[in-house]
Amino acid sequence: MQKIAKQKIATAIEKENNTGMTKVKLAIRNEVNGLPCYEFRLNLGKIGSVRIAFTVYNDLATIYFISTDLQKSTFIAEVQRILA
Repeated sequence: MQKIAKQKIATAIEKENNTGMTKVKLAIRNEVNGLPCYEFRLNLGKIGSVRIAFTVYNDLATIYFISTDLQKSTFIAEVQRILA
């Protein structure tokens, strides 16, 4: 399942990057390594839905946090705690 999840996440981030990041929002106001940190919700089919926090630089995405907690306020608090 982990391999399937990685593939779906990579495909979704690539698609968003190619289409101008229309479905993503800023996860936190502070930059991470000089880059904006984005988040979005993704349905992984049978695995379930997740929220992902990531940055993109030169078409390379770095994922900082993945959570099955879909409540945005809880997710953002966790991202801030991890990246602080």
